[in-house]
Amino acid sequence: MELICIVCPNGCHLTVNQTPAGIAVTGNKCNRGEQYGRDELIDPRRTVTAVVRTTDFKHPCVPVKSDRPIAKPLINEVLRKIYSLHIDLPVKRGDICIDNCCNSGAAICYSRSLFPSSTERQA
Repeated sequence: MELICIVCPNGCHLTVNQTPAGIAVTGNKCNRGEQYGRDELIDPRRTVTAVVRTTDFKHPCVPVKSDRPIAKPLINEVLRKIYSLHIDLPVKRGDICIDNCCNSGAAICYSRSLFPSSTERQA
């Protein structure tokens, strides 16, 4: 498997192979790249970002993200769950929108505070 490591700015071109002796990672310039390559082969995970619809005309969506990376095979199910929601404002950044989403162990949290249009804060 050929990968570009995303752990640090180096962007190392990794080659990851399963061998009889275990997993071999080459091309990394640091140990973090080796771990990234192993994780990508065994259990790839991603942080999920999306938007949830609101009932507010001025703010039709609020951004959300997972509080930890989610296994790639669960991501479509997690997104379907997120996109099925229709919430009322206000919401506070960091508050949990969905706890243990799709039994992934990850919470989906609001990544922005929003208030209803009629109670919009004055800047």
